[in-house]
Amino acid sequence: MHSRRIALIAILAAILVALSITPMFLKPTAAVKSNLNVQVEPESLYDVGALPDFTLTDATGEKFSGAALAGKIWVADLFLTSCQGACPVMTKNLKILHDKYAGNDQVRFVSISVDPDTDTPAVLAEYQKSHAIDPNRWHFLTGPIEDIHRLASEEGFKVGVPETPMAHSQRFVLIDAKGHIRGYYDGMDEADALRLGADIDTLLKQGGA
Repeated sequence: MHSRRIALIAILAAILVALSITPMFLKPTAAVKSNLNVQVEPESLYDVGALPDFTLTDATGEKFSGAALAGKIWVADLFLTSCQGACPVMTKNLKILHDKYAGNDQVRFVSISVDPDTDTPAVLAEYQKSHAIDPNRWHFLTGPIEDIHRLASEEGFKVGVPETPMAHSQRFVLIDAKGHIRGYYDGMDEADALRLGADIDTLLKQGGA
C-alpha cells in the first residue's frame, strides 16, 4: 500500500512537470503574436558633440555663418566642382534628399569646397544652377583653406583633413537643430543616403534635436 502511494505521488509529480514545460513547445498564442509584432521606436541618434561656429563665403559672395543654421537640421559634405569621381555621385545622392525636403523649411544642406582657389562664389553659383539646386536651402561655401581644414578636422566635422582636394572625405555629416553632430553616412551609397533621410525624419519627430 505504501509503495503504491509512493508510485502514485511520483506519477502525479511527473504529470505536473510535463504540464509546466508543455507551453514552451506550443505555438504562440494570439497575445504572444501581437507582442512579436509591436513596432519598436528607433533608438536615439548618437551625439558626437557640438560643432564650432564658422564663417565662410556663399555663392552670392556674402559671408555665411554657422549661426544662420541655428534651429535647423542640416547635412554637410566636402566637395569640389572640378571633381569627376566621387563628387557627382555625392551630389546626386544629396540631391535626392534636397528634393525630398523641398517643402520643409527645417532642413538645410551645406557643401563646402576643399578647392577654394578654383571654386569662387561665381563658380559655385553656376554649379548650383546647373544642378537645379535651391540656393536658399542648399548652401555652397568657400573660403580660406585653413578655415575649411579646421572644419574638416577633429575640431569640426571630424572627417579628416585632406592632403589634396581630391582626397576629401566622402561622408555626409548630420547636424541637429542644436548644432550637434548626430551621424555619418557614406555619400557614395544611395542606400546610406536613404538611411540619412530616415534619421532626418527621426530628428524632425523629436523637434530637431
